[in-house]
Amino acid sequence: MAAHRFGAILRLVGEAARVEVEFGTQSLETLARIADAVASSVYVPDSLTRTPTGLALRLANPPLRVGAFAALRLFVDGHPVPAEDVRFRTATSSTWRTAASVRTESPLDLQAGDAIDLAADLPDVPRVGPVTIRLELQSVAIPPLVWFEVRDRLRDGGAP
Repeated sequence: MAAHRFGAILRLVGEAARVEVEFGTQSLETLARIADAVASSVYVPDSLTRTPTGLALRLANPPLRVGAFAALRLFVDGHPVPAEDVRFRTATSSTWRTAASVRTESPLDLQAGDAIDLAADLPDVPRVGPVTIRLELQSVAIPPLVWFEVRDRLRDGGAP
């Protein structure tokens, strides 16, 4: 997995260099601003909180993340959280589901603007410093994998 991630980073750096050569530095700065704007439109600022059993966060769902998803995976600081320990609910549903319940036959169906609350049970919740959260959604359509990553510090919160 680490070699695959390193290869992806090298390809990204190569593509950034190509864009910079072909279109100039301003293009790279604009792409970085667009990526930052997209990320900030997905993650609800300051929603990453420590709970009695782990952590919770909220994602606003702009039109970029719509559709039916056959799997949901959550990673905390690069470590996968078991699917049975990840819960979610959308703004249109007050019922919590586990990531283990998401399958092709029972997908997570996200609509534009349908926010999602996520909670994860973790034995060791980081106490200090920023935490990196990665959410991967396996689409039943194209593109096959939609992912989002946020780095923020945990705030004290209540039960999700």
